[in-house]
Amino acid sequence: MIDVSSLTEEQRIKIVETVLQKGISYEELGIDRVTWWRYKNKKRKIPDEVVQKATGYLTSDEFLQLTTGVDTSKIGINEAIGVIIKATKDPEFRELFLSMLQRSLGEFIKAASYSYPVTSEDLQTFKKLIEKKKAKRTSEDHLRYINRVLADNNYVISPDKIKDYLFEQEEESEHRARKMAIVLKLFIKEIVKPKDPILAQILYYSFSIPQPRTKYKPTILSVDLLKRIFSEIQEIGSKTYFLLASETGLRTGELFRLSIEQIDLKHRVIRLMKENETKRAYITFLHRKTVEWIEKNYISYREEYIRRFWGGPMALGQDVEKWKTKFFPMNEDKIRAEIKTAMQRAGKVFRLYDLRAFWASYMIKQGVSPMIVNIFQGRAAPNQFRILQEHYLPFSEEELREIYEKYAPKLLS
Repeated sequence: MIDVSSLTEEQRIKIVETVLQKGISYEELGIDRVTWWRYKNKKRKIPDEVVQKATGYLTSDEFLQLTTGVDTSKIGINEAIGVIIKATKDPEFRELFLSMLQRSLGEFIKAASYSYPVTSEDLQTFKKLIEKKKAKRTSEDHLRYINRVLADNNYVISPDKIKDYLFEQEEESEHRARKMAIVLKLFIKEIVKPKDPILAQILYYSFSIPQPRTKYKPTILSVDLLKRIFSEIQEIGSKTYFLLASETGLRTGELFRLSIEQIDLKHRVIRLMKENETKRAYITFLHRKTVEWIEKNYISYREEYIRRFWGGPMALGQDVEKWKTKFFPMNEDKIRAEIKTAMQRAGKVFRLYDLRAFWASYMIKQGVSPMIVNIFQGRAAPNQFRILQEHYLPFSEEELREIYEKYAPKLLS
């Protein structure tokens, strides 16, 4: 969240003017043409809330250039390394640098510091350890569960990711969620703790092993609350993620793993078509206004993000071409931090997992059959899905689309 309270009136005018030139409407900023004329001619001061909304349509580079006059497009990795080296050698500069970092990026630094990227060496060490200490059947089960957990979370574990993931697994199978939690705690204890004891303690106690009759109760939400949070999110990638999570009710991990090929904006369809031993994620849709918003605000933003930051995944040894196909290539922890900040501003903080529960209850209250909700949210097992197709409804794409468009929650209406 950018602090705009100290901006001068000239800087405020530049920010709003730049955003309007991008094609953002007066209504989206909460003003009208006459009000803007008064702001521009300094008849009235531009309030913080208007500037805050405007900054949501700027990249960090654009914001810095408008407020400091520094063209950050010319600042590369060498300059960043130079700043870090200077901070290590100059105590006064280091104090200023850390103060600015904490003020501007505090929530993101906190989120990143609570994450642990799992390496292939970690997995090899864990494999050798459990094969030595556990029976063959147990070690095979442990390896299967830890590999699935890590693959589903892009080989990065953090408190929020773990909790949301286990809640979603418990929704499908309490037994599987319990097994995953047990092996995850073992992995943290044996692999993370020797490397980073403090982080290991945070991760270890961030989740509990699911027990019978202790299921998590989601927070009660409303469309109005979600609209307020959406309006408070500044970064376009985070804003888009929250929009899709609220309007589709898909699992948090499914959305983060979406590829660009799975989202058909022309036909307003998300095709998951993923089948495993427990669930089949079938198909869901997008509202017309949502697609228009994505095409107007997110697509070009995503392309620019990939163009500028593809070097990061490459430096970490990731498959860059695969990373480029992700619909949300941004850092997951950063997205979560942005959304949490917006929740705090809106007055209610909850887990992203709760959006899935909200979506299901909202649809059922509208009169939609729970069986249909299960199809949209990927809860229907393969055999159940075939029975539904053969004996209840034809479930053509258009029929499912009509149900979605009529009953699914809308944040942009």
